[in-house]
Amino acid sequence: MAIKLNNIKTIKIAPIDVNGKAAVGIHLPFNKKRVFTSDYTTRDHAKSKLTNVLLTSPGERLNQPLFGVGLKNKLFEQQIELSEKSSDLKSIITPQVQQYIPEIDIKNISLKDGGIAGHKLFVTVNYSLINNDEEDSVTLSFTNENFNDK
Repeated sequence: MAIKLNNIKTIKIAPIDVNGKAAVGIHLPFNKKRVFTSDYTTRDHAKSKLTNVLLTSPGERLNQPLFGVGLKNKLFEQQIELSEKSSDLKSIITPQVQQYIPEIDIKNISLKDGGIAGHKLFVTVNYSLINNDEEDSVTLSFTNENFNDK
């Protein structure tokens, strides 16, 4: 669906986004104040779904043992070259996104690594929505501090 704003620019939006009061889905991850919050646009919900796919480990979701990338498991894997790890992650992330989030198209997956001393992993996934070519990104960081009990 196309909408003109102030006779300046035509933008395309998903038909489900027309009603601003109707939620598209549940926002992920959950928060502590109110467990369930809603996403009201396709863009926000696609970002929530991508974050969920990246953070979920295979076998973690009931009745969907193949769902998820399991990025946090990659943090403590054998240290290899960053380019090899990056291509390995691309080969894991791309099919997951194609299967579970068909409304987005991955543009780039970049990886920064803190090395063996720091046990740090920073992943950025740049993507665009297929229905309107709107671009966005998700950046996740994993460090050994995320897994310490404090």
